[in-house]
Amino acid sequence: MSKADVVNEIHRNARVNFPRRNVITKDIYDLWQADLIDMQLVSKENKNFRFILTVIDTVSKYAWAFPIKTKSKEDVCYNFMKLLKTRVPKNLQTDNGTQFYNDKFKKIMNSYNINHYSTFSTKKASIVERFIRTLKSKFWIDKSNIL
Repeated sequence: MSKADVVNEIHRNARVNFPRRNVITKDIYDLWQADLIDMQLVSKENKNFRFILTVIDTVSKYAWAFPIKTKSKEDVCYNFMKLLKTRVPKNLQTDNGTQFYNDKFKKIMNSYNINHYSTFSTKKASIVERFIRTLKSKFWIDKSNIL
């Protein structure tokens, strides 16, 4: 990874006008949002972990992050099950990725009685997307200090 890659990631132009979706939740564990972070640029330095599965509670803003090597349903389901052993949400919002929409993930959602859904628009899971942006910016700032 070059310094140019780090600079491009840190100093990407910020969108000023972007669509917003209201997130209405009633209680802790009412709504979680989940997404994957693509970290392929630095996978060689991180034991070939290419992605980070991120999950955030929309009320408390408490977040979890799990490094995974592939986007496969097995990796995503295994790490999501680790989280569900200690706490279970009522609703889960994700994007339309195949890592979340497959038979194995659906079976897990049904067994824990979790309402899994996606918004079929460009207005996605805004809270987890913002968390990802914060996490990546902290990572890239830390990475630029090392280079």
